Amino acid sequence: MTLKEIAKIAGVSIATVSYALHDSDKVSDAVKAKILKIAEEGNYQPDKRAQSLRTGRTKLIGILTEDISFIFTSSIIQGVYKFAEENDYHVVLSDTRLKEKIGSHYENTPVYKAEINKQIDFLLGYHVDGIIYIGCHDRDISGIVETTKPIVYTYCFTDSKDDYMVLYDNVKSAYKVTQYLIENGHRKIGLIRGPEMSNPSNERFLGYQMALMENRIPLDLSYVKTGDWSFRTGFEGAMKLLSNKDRPTAVFALNDYMAMGVLEAAERLGIKVPEELSIVGFDDIEICGFAKPKISSVSVPVEDMGYLSARMIHEICTCPAEIADRKVILPCDMVLRDSVTKNTVS
Repeated sequence: MTLKEIAKIAGVSIATVSYALHDSDKVSDAVKAKILKIAEEGNYQPDKRAQSLRTGRTKLIGILTEDISFIFTSSIIQGVYKFAEENDYHVVLSDTRLKEKIGSHYENTPVYKAEINKQIDFLLGYHVDGIIYIGCHDRDISGIVETTKPIVYTYCFTDSKDDYMVLYDNVKSAYKVTQYLIENGHRKIGLIRGPEMSNPSNERFLGYQMALMENRIPLDLSYVKTGDWSFRTGFEGAMKLLSNKDRPTAVFALNDYMAMGVLEAAERLGIKVPEELSIVGFDDIEICGFAKPKISSVSVPVEDMGYLSARMIHEICTCPAEIADRKVILPCDMVLRDSVTKNTVS
């Protein structure tokens, strides 16, 4: 049903129908109710194109993912769609498949700068109000994206104070884990970190150190091993830590795959978890709930990151002056399971 058809049935002008549908005071309540009833019965759908021409907005949000197969991408996208459904937005999605092209060599991202911006242009072709850029690794991608359109970065960041970002708090999260282990009587806390050039690895390592320092526990670098986020390096690091005579009573692995490697190493060495060794991971992936024992971990609020990224696009388009902070950092929650117990070993 069109505006013209509604006007004919109601016996009013097209302008009156338009006023009524936009809840204008120029139309009486009785006439407005009559027009709204006709529109509802006729399944009237507003002309989105006409609305966008009038407001300068399409209510379309573009999403550019570095790789849709990345473990957290789908949850972030789910958060975007949740906001879109609640606020009458629609979503256009594009994927660069970057993980397939560069693997774990994220330093090679600039090689694909032209391709990434081609995908940006594709989204702009739909006249999106703004774009959410979803990284497949928590890292600095400064200088990669070139657009004047509003863009919000999530699960990645830039070094510009003018850019919009929705991130999570690596430092405080690692601090909370370490503090929790200390409160459970652990003072010999091993750490299996990620690569030395990795931002989340360095931030989580900082949180670990802060908790040790606050509790006057000296940092013992012999308790710190470096991995590459894989099960294999978690296993190898744990074998070194747990083979020492003065081995740690707890190990904090900075992601869950490495935590699973620690669990395997403990089993290989006949060390009981959690009776003789407590283990905590990070990311709270599904496998944590199936391990024996189930692994305690840190849950990253990825769906909330997507939701808030979409809300930020909306705010940039409607009330930019009211955005208090262009860089939003969300807290993470610890998920306590069966892999930690109080330390009874001196």
